[in-house]
Amino acid sequence: MTELERGVARAPGSTTRPGVALSGTVLLAIAAALSSFVVLFDEGPWLASTLITVVAVIAAGLVVRWRVRTWRPLWSVVAALAAWALSLQLQFAADTALLGVVPLAGTLERATELIAAGELSIAEQGIPAEADVGIRFLMAAGVGLLALLVDATASLSRRPAATAIPLLGILAIPVILVPGQVPTVSLLATGAAFLLLLAVHRPSASGGPAAAARAVAIGASMLIGALVVPPLMPTVVAGSVLPGGGVAGLSAGINPVLDLGDDLRRPSPVTVLRYTNDSTGGQYLTLAHLDEFTGQNVQPVTTGEEGSIEQIGPPAWLGDAVERTDVSTRIALEDVRTRWLPLPSAPVAVEGVAGEWLIEPDGVTAQTREGVLRDGVYTVQSLEAQPRAEQLAAASVQAPGLDEFREVPELDPTIAATAQNVVDAADAESPYAQAVALQRFFTGGDFLYSEDAPVEGGYDGSGADIVATFLEVRAGYCVHFASAMTLMARTLGMPARIAVGFQPGVENPDAPGEYVVSSNDLHAWPEVHFDGLGWVRFEPTPTRGTLPAYTDPAVSPGEAGDPEEAEFEESEPNEVTGEPDAVPEGDDSDEGPTGIPDLLEGEATEGGPDAAAPGSALVDARVIALVALTMLVALLVGPGVWRAARRARRRRSSDPLDRWREVRDTARDLGLPADATRTPRALAALWEESAWGADASSTELALVRRAVEARAYAAPVAVIEPPPIDAVLRRLRRSARWWWRATAVVAPLSLRDRQHREERL
Repeated sequence: MTELERGVARAPGSTTRPGVALSGTVLLAIAAALSSFVVLFDEGPWLASTLITVVAVIAAGLVVRWRVRTWRPLWSVVAALAAWALSLQLQFAADTALLGVVPLAGTLERATELIAAGELSIAEQGIPAEADVGIRFLMAAGVGLLALLVDATASLSRRPAATAIPLLGILAIPVILVPGQVPTVSLLATGAAFLLLLAVHRPSASGGPAAAARAVAIGASMLIGALVVPPLMPTVVAGSVLPGGGVAGLSAGINPVLDLGDDLRRPSPVTVLRYTNDSTGGQYLTLAHLDEFTGQNVQPVTTGEEGSIEQIGPPAWLGDAVERTDVSTRIALEDVRTRWLPLPSAPVAVEGVAGEWLIEPDGVTAQTREGVLRDGVYTVQSLEAQPRAEQLAAASVQAPGLDEFREVPELDPTIAATAQNVVDAADAESPYAQAVALQRFFTGGDFLYSEDAPVEGGYDGSGADIVATFLEVRAGYCVHFASAMTLMARTLGMPARIAVGFQPGVENPDAPGEYVVSSNDLHAWPEVHFDGLGWVRFEPTPTRGTLPAYTDPAVSPGEAGDPEEAEFEESEPNEVTGEPDAVPEGDDSDEGPTGIPDLLEGEATEGGPDAAAPGSALVDARVIALVALTMLVALLVGPGVWRAARRARRRRSSDPLDRWREVRDTARDLGLPADATRTPRALAALWEESAWGADASSTELALVRRAVEARAYAAPVAVIEPPPIDAVLRRLRRSARWWWRATAVVAPLSLRDRQHREERL
């Protein structure tokens, strides 16, 4: 081996064969950070599929670094990328590849489908979510790439502390999505693994007390930041990217099944939509209907016919005897993501919406088959039904074809007993009278509206399993009231279902006739089917929504046909917020009904559609993306800018030592020998051999070398003229390979030196 080859082999920045211990520590650190995702997922083998990909990436890089000598960093990264792709293919798309290994055209299509499915699932599900195949694919792919970055940084660089950046990138996801709920154990484990990684990385982490102090300081800062920052993070509620069309943003996703409670508890209400109509007041807007009680949630009606949405109705269930008014409503979606199109009751036609839709004719709801809705403007022609109390009182509930809405799951016997006691106490004989009695049972002042009580009491949900607990505690929000009344009505033989959508919202004072609907207006209410009349809305949730005129005791039967609906007396708008006060009528104390603790203590007061909770901030995901992009650009451009500034300063310096250091650092950046233990004469000889050739003259380099030697050894009174170095720098750059020249611009190795100005030549 020549002197030049030996110099290159020992050049700063080169690495010896890495050991298994370092790769194992990298795997440990990633697994520790990944454990924080337990707060995001409820079910699904997401951890196993993700770790399989991580292990494949780290193992491939380790094998190549162990066996390959030429261009080891490059082939290490290439092998890790190949292992990443192969792992994903074997786990998620083996049936689309030749022999499960060679990718075909269908493999890329499968990946595209999985990305779209994962983004759609993220947008629709609440937290904790089920880790379905789409989410598992995104997890394995994303964390696998971060694992590649961590492993390459730890194994191929001299600064393992930089691995904190991708590790924090993994931790940042649950920190942003569920601020303050990331397990402390995960944070401590990640910090401990990070410190172990620094210790195992021998070239720089074993440098005595100073290196140990730096490792402890970095690890402590990481832990403190992870523990302190999450509770201070604002909630991210807005985004602009549609799932299935790219990297999913973060927004107010509306899922009628999973996260209605989460949306109601959103600390910063977001405007969901605005609408105007030619009616005399606001309208309820329906997203979907729920009818199948399973576990703690009611499942939506998913049957229907695929087709165009332009002619969606009229609904077959609306009886001819019911008076109705034609209404035209213009709806503008804003910050919302939903597969269900918000529609007034009894829609007839929709204009301004394209694509394929699943139309549910019995409920007349529409679900898109192409991703989710993010924004848009459309017009709905609908029928506003105006049933009269005497019509409802005379109607039966025995029509055929509604057995699914009469089905009663296995229930706690107290539910049916409570329903019977309510109608007996009201002496209600007709189905209509019984439904009104059930509604008054909930709105009479003995039940408390609370969005937090179900979470604290462990009965949050909408299914049959939680109704008995709700009837005992007598505190909950709209889902619980709607579920309880629906089940109780079914035990009395009435076909009933739950509708999920939006309350009418509030009228915009700056635009008369326009109604603004926020995430606080998400709502659920029961509907009962009466023969010859159709589905009729009831409102059992106290202090929420509007009381239908045909059920209002203040309206006589002769007035019940009035299309105007009377609001709850206790729901008069608050003079400050414009929203109803969340205190039932007749309860002037700070406590709830008798025997019920004050479950509203500490609960945020609901504001208008655009109001934010005190102390909270509304952050658009685009702002976060812009900040992240700016930081990424700074990380990529910053080292080059810093190096250019240092070069300019040294070129202007009158000290020969500064100019020699610039030549030496340029050589190091270009992968040439620049060992600090070599003398200027020895380094100059190596550079002449590589850049000028053995027979070429290097007068410029000789001048620089002699000047720095004179500066070091000449008499103090000697005047040393600093030599020009531009020609030397150009010659060194021309002698280096193109990738070294590129690396010297974006990641100059010489910036790692932190020795004192007078410490060495």
